Amino acid sequence: MVPAVHQPESLTAYLRQHLNLTPDFAAGQLSVEQIADIALLATAHSAHYAATSHLLSLVAGLPIPSDEPKDFWFQLWQASGTPVLMPTNVKGQILRALDGDGAGLADQLLTAMTDMNSEERTAAAALIGQHLADHAGLPENEGPGLGELWLRDVDITAWRLLYADRTRPTWESQTAFRNGWKNV
Repeated sequence: MVPAVHQPESLTAYLRQHLNLTPDFAAGQLSVEQIADIALLATAHSAHYAATSHLLSLVAGLPIPSDEPKDFWFQLWQASGTPVLMPTNVKGQILRALDGDGAGLADQLLTAMTDMNSEERTAAAALIGQHLADHAGLPENEGPGLGELWLRDVDITAWRLLYADRTRPTWESQTAFRNGWKNV
């Protein structure tokens, strides 16, 4: 089951709620326990943000959408057979991901990957790979392999992001986890 798209709580919100630390709180006033709690919360958020950032960097490796009638994205739609990849359909999720919430983008990209049959995936990989090879100055025959690696990386990163988002630790679960290991 795919989690609902939501704007995750920021580290600042967690610090305010659970440690009563406002954004203007002076760092010199923090106790060692508060510093440890901040590190714990930052770690709980890091996998989600890292996966979101990686997914965005993969998409950023493709051309920026243009007004040209048969631009790269139109060709990708034709090759992949899925309109999920059209800029107008993915724009909102990319903008949310840029704000730190990549679950919707991951879900949308995984949907596109699932919608493709093997011929469509091969055609999409060839188109993506051609673009990547051209922009990296690599021989044209490198393209299909690069495109397939790009698609696999999107699959894995989107799955990781959704998994990390679904199992994202709460303050209580992180505290229970830490205390449980302290008591072993």
